[in-house]
Amino acid sequence: MRKKLLAVVLVAAMAVSMAACGKDSSGSQEGGSKDTAKSGWSLMSTSDAVIAQAISDARDKADELGMELLVSDAENDATKQLNAVENFIESGCDCIVIQAIDATSMSKEAQKARDKGIKVIAYGIGLDNCDVWYKNDNTVTGTAIGKMAADWINENLDGKADVCIIGYSLMEVLVERADAIEAAIKKECPDAEIVAEFDAIDSSTGMSSTESMLAAHPNVHVICSISDGPGVGAYEAVKSAGLDTDKFGIFGSDLSTVALGYISAGTCYRGTTDTDNMICGSKTVEMAYDLITGEKVDEVVTMGVSPVTIENVSDYKDFMNK
Repeated sequence: MRKKLLAVVLVAAMAVSMAACGKDSSGSQEGGSKDTAKSGWSLMSTSDAVIAQAISDARDKADELGMELLVSDAENDATKQLNAVENFIESGCDCIVIQAIDATSMSKEAQKARDKGIKVIAYGIGLDNCDVWYKNDNTVTGTAIGKMAADWINENLDGKADVCIIGYSLMEVLVERADAIEAAIKKECPDAEIVAEFDAIDSSTGMSSTESMLAAHPNVHVICSISDGPGVGAYEAVKSAGLDTDKFGIFGSDLSTVALGYISAGTCYRGTTDTDNMICGSKTVEMAYDLITGEKVDEVVTMGVSPVTIENVSDYKDFMNK
């Protein structure tokens, strides 16, 4: 139902291999580390609440390990991200964490880093040339989102609802996630109808596009979003429209603390998924540190997926209060 873009923006199936490079004379020795290890993080956008939380946790873990952490916000600009990674390479980073916007061009840049003995972690989006791929199984995640929505529709709307899916067609992994949402709804709730969809990756776009969607499809009572970023924006639009009722449901992903607050408060924001979100920042720093110091790290590390609803949101109380 949604078209995938051409290869220039597709994330291809990635062959992830461990590097066996030692540092050059200006860095640490093979199997060892400098007095202060340095890790650069190149992220698609740091404005997203989920990523902001991961950065905060990463900084705490980096301080604990005595690492220097540099963060670059690409602002969803592939050229800006390439320049940032190039700067990380030239500034003597020991490890670079990359959440790639354009996996094809970034794979080439990652190889430049590895040629200089710099370790590379692909965060979320796979790269051809990296030491570790910390990946999300987007089919599993999308299925979890769709199943939460379908279960709620079956229980509260007699199995019938007009549904909107918020996707993001510029990234194949998120197309995969959105497709899995749709498949799960159709399987678990065959009388539900998907009547609208649009792209959004942040809260502001999620809000404005939801306003337009509701004007065109006033009978929509369920919104499923590939992430809590646009999902939170969708909630604000729904609330402003006076639709925050027992008969409306919004479901997102990636454990935004804002979304958790909405779920805990009993709003129409009904569910999200925990995809290692309480640990991904610190876990990525630990992987970077282990790579720098010569410890073995698995080539592919898959994030877990756990649904979070009103039934178990209290388990995330400490996370919400960070």
